[in-house]
Amino acid sequence: MADSRTTDTRAVASPDGIRARRRRTDAEQNYGRIVESAARLLKEDPDVSLDAIAAAAGLGRATVYRHFHGRRELVAVARRHAQDAVDANEHDALRPAGELDSGGSSPLDVADVLNKVPPHLLGEQIVAEAQRIAGVSSVALYLVDIDGSRLLRTAGSAEFPDELAAPLAVGPEIPRAGIPGLRRLIEQELPGSVAAPLYLRGRAIGLLLAVRSPQQPLAQLARQAAAALELARAYTDAFDVARRRKDTSAAAEVQLATLPPRIARISGAALAGNVLPSYEVGGDWFDYVENPGGTWLGIADAIGKGAAAAALGAVALGAFRAARRSGEDLRGIVASMHDTLARVGGANDSVAVTIARWHGASSTLTWISCGTPRPMRIDPNGGLEVLGGQSPPLGTPEAHAFTVEQIRLLPGDRLVLASDGVTGRPTSGGTPLGTGGVRRAAADVASTSAAGTVKAIEDAVLNASSEPLEDDATLIVLAPVDGPAR
Repeated sequence: MADSRTTDTRAVASPDGIRARRRRTDAEQNYGRIVESAARLLKEDPDVSLDAIAAAAGLGRATVYRHFHGRRELVAVARRHAQDAVDANEHDALRPAGELDSGGSSPLDVADVLNKVPPHLLGEQIVAEAQRIAGVSSVALYLVDIDGSRLLRTAGSAEFPDELAAPLAVGPEIPRAGIPGLRRLIEQELPGSVAAPLYLRGRAIGLLLAVRSPQQPLAQLARQAAAALELARAYTDAFDVARRRKDTSAAAEVQLATLPPRIARISGAALAGNVLPSYEVGGDWFDYVENPGGTWLGIADAIGKGAAAAALGAVALGAFRAARRSGEDLRGIVASMHDTLARVGGANDSVAVTIARWHGASSTLTWISCGTPRPMRIDPNGGLEVLGGQSPPLGTPEAHAFTVEQIRLLPGDRLVLASDGVTGRPTSGGTPLGTGGVRRAAADVASTSAAGTVKAIEDAVLNASSEPLEDDATLIVLAPVDGPAR
């Protein structure tokens, strides 16, 4: 795969191409909403009507018929999606310590394969195991490209295409809602192929494809393969190389190395985040971690571009992680980050940040915003409210007093943290995208979908202008949920 990479020519997309991409994304989101709604309603009423499914998806009956020939086809797809939901979440649902039951042996022992197989050969080992348990020869392993546009064949049979489209991916991960569209694509382009997503904590990092394979053993293998691949990345570049379609800049490589998974389940909420573009720039980051006292969130935008901005951002991230691991509270963390940047940065160096803590049990978010666009709350009706105040960026002489803000979020709300590259993105009309663009992008996405909201806002940023991005566009979306986050 490394030999096929190309240098980015920064080609400008045509308006027709942008509109076509937007139509495809809208169609994928509608398809996913229909399938999600059908799967949910069928559990409650096996005879639920198409009209009820359309209403639950917030779409018209005609839209349902644009995607499905009739109820029978929709029911079949919804049942397959319901099984995917079990594969993705039920066995991985967050549970108290001591309640985990493996439920039987695995077709791939993760520890054993990591101990015995050279890490750069793990992809071939997974393919060989799939061939053995499925009794077929045509198998391929795909991983998602770092910008979320393609699935790239990493190992396995050349009978399969080098690339597949990755519907609704957020960076190198596909949310559960994107899997129905991916299955539909495979059924259309590769009839007879069986797909098993590589699920890990509710999101897919890739895909196993086999010709006429039994589904269940392939799905079990894919679950173990996902964990093995994530662990093996610490020992080889092979899978990071396989996820790239072109060369990355040094700054972007530093940035990518710092980023956490793009999609996560945390106590009381769903969470998603990403940085655009994936191959260049490099001064922004986002970070999160769930600890006993809550989930820490951070988003940052270092002044400048390229390697210097990436280095400054990395220092800020290191200070964030060091302070929270030392037990500092919110104000202490931000003060420690500021002191670190003031010591190591130059006179004109600064980093805009929002640092927050989510407490799932009380559904409260507490934060300090310094120089970044203020947090935005999108209510269940689609209204957008800009929250709190703003202190100066960290590292500047003015940054010495930090205002702590707090809000309670309810199911149906969405909390958006964004960098200037999102709200300040110039549109074709010359005005910035602004909070109005964020609100419009999020309006057609289910309020419980953090990943879908990130994807919709990213599409709005990319579609705002045919000009390439000149600044990182960084996002975190937190969506409170009832019960365990899925």
